[in-house]
Amino acid sequence: MTTGEALATSSAPLRVLIVDNRSDRRELMRHVVAATGLAAPEIAEASTAAEATARLDDGGCDVVLVEIQLPVDVGLETIAALRSQSPHARIVVCSFHGDEATKAQARADGADAYLDKPVSSRSLQEVLRSFDADSERGESTARGGRTDRLEHQR
Repeated sequence: MTTGEALATSSAPLRVLIVDNRSDRRELMRHVVAATGLAAPEIAEASTAAEATARLDDGGCDVVLVEIQLPVDVGLETIAALRSQSPHARIVVCSFHGDEATKAQARADGADAYLDKPVSSRSLQEVLRSFDADSERGESTARGGRTDRLEHQR
């Protein structure tokens, strides 16, 4: 049994939504998410902020993975809209757009973590595990009480 499989059996699988305007990148991220062993089998997808917020209305999710190059301004607006729509969801930016100003703006708009692409299943798994650990400690994921997890990983 892999570490990811062991983690998946120890707690409920995470409901994940992938937001990216390119279907090929969503497919790639779907494989990365599945390889963590922590996600539910059904991984939702959206290509726009409107689709993503509609998905949240349809039953929510635990974690939203956002590629902010939608272009970048639209991606940052997407983070803010998702945070407003679902204050308890964890938002992870996965992007090639790695300048410090953009990362700071992503945090200000509500991102919980930032992973530089290419994202490995191991780095994503570490972030997802940290969210689970926060939940076990009773830390709020709401905007005001969330742990600052803006990470720079490769």
